[in-house]
Amino acid sequence: MQRIYTMVAHRVEWVKHLRMDDQQIRNRIVEKMIRDGPITGGNKTTIDTAVNKYLPSHEQGRGKTLIDEMLADPDSPIEGYGGGGRQNIRLEGVPKAVEYLKANDGNVPFGYD
Repeated sequence: MQRIYTMVAHRVEWVKHLRMDDQQIRNRIVEKMIRDGPITGGNKTTIDTAVNKYLPSHEQGRGKTLIDEMLADPDSPIEGYGGGGRQNIRLEGVPKAVEYLKANDGNVPFGYD
């Protein structure tokens, strides 16, 4: 019985280690939007597509909330695009996204530094 408790305790610690904090989630979304095209100008993606593509499943709910917060923040490199119910997003520009990642200890994709 003690062995089961020990295994469960180790599993819980391992799962906690995998969790991303809010800034890591924001950085990951911006980084992937740069790598994916980049998603600027006429290119766009929906919030659902971005979250499903860029984040692990256990972080997707929090990712949607953080994207909504980023859309309201004027210093964020992500902007809403178009109308309707799809909730399209894109980067305001690659230079702003790169500066955002540098200021927030994110990974700048190779070739954009």
